Amino acid sequence: MRVDSINPLVLADGDIAAWRSLLGADPNLTSPYFTPDWAQFVARRRADTRVAIFRNEDGSAAGFLPVQRSSGYAALPAGGPVCDYQALVGPAGLDLSLAVSALDVGRIDFTAGLKDNALAPHLLTRDVGHIARFPSGWEAWCEERQASGSKVVARARKRLSKLIRDHDKGAVVIEPFSTDNHAFDELILWKREQMWRTGVTDIFERSWINTLIRDTFASSDADPHFGGALFVLRVNRRPAAALFCLRAQTALHAWFVAHDRRYAEYSPDIILFTEAMKAAAEIGYTEMDLGPGDYRFKEGFANAGRPVGAGFIGRAGFSSAARAAQFQVRALVESLPVGRVRQWPAKAMRRLDIARGLRGSEDQAA
Repeated sequence: MRVDSINPLVLADGDIAAWRSLLGADPNLTSPYFTPDWAQFVARRRADTRVAIFRNEDGSAAGFLPVQRSSGYAALPAGGPVCDYQALVGPAGLDLSLAVSALDVGRIDFTAGLKDNALAPHLLTRDVGHIARFPSGWEAWCEERQASGSKVVARARKRLSKLIRDHDKGAVVIEPFSTDNHAFDELILWKREQMWRTGVTDIFERSWINTLIRDTFASSDADPHFGGALFVLRVNRRPAAALFCLRAQTALHAWFVAHDRRYAEYSPDIILFTEAMKAAAEIGYTEMDLGPGDYRFKEGFANAGRPVGAGFIGRAGFSSAARAAQFQVRALVESLPVGRVRQWPAKAMRRLDIARGLRGSEDQAA
């Protein structure tokens, strides 16, 4: 078996068809991040995007692994800090070290690789992506959530009712699958303000990230394979909250959500998540992935999980040794009874990964 390293923008039609066939055969690979389209959208904004293609003896594609090759030191997930999941699209048993050699890097890092995937042996931490699945419809999902003890639906309904009572009749509107550029721009402004207020890195300062996200919003809603989906909560015709998702086939992935702080008392994000799922279910969507992270509201919505972990594939050398040492220190500190200090190594690694992932073509040599 050989592994080719190519820019996703030059993928042959046959390879794209093989990629989609592998996705369709594995129920764990429903996320938009696993599609060839995601790799191509990133490649339009990052010249260092590559996909390692595992090929059989006859040249047919057996597996795909997209990355951004920031330097020869290490490759990162394609899309860096805005890529919530990573996976090898292909069967278990492929020699992943061949991808490291084909990409000519010291190692390939994963920040949220799938445990139910060929990456599993290389993942060193544990987390879970929270998924709300509603294959039997929205009402069935609501009943299941209530039976499980979750009060998220009841809370959303109560908050929505209060919002309606406090404003003129007909003033509160949910706008699913919106194409309103103004509402999208408001979402980005709210999100950036939230990042500034909470001390989180403003990823939108990087032009390639900003443009990538806008590219997905502008994508054709006629393409079932990939695109964006914007949901807007309006009060008196003005956006009060917005949720932007990636979509692929019948799956949504919640990407960015934010609201006008004047409506904070109504929990507009919770209202919008609930109403967005309802609208999506009505036209055939069957899941919304809320992503990894220890957030209580995600647990309230989720009735399924996607086990993930951080790790790397590397060849012998300083690059792999340095990364292994980081994970060893993290594991050691997390095993100690030292309170919040236990979280410091993981947070430090995440900040480093975000910083490395944000680097664009202008500083890839760093």
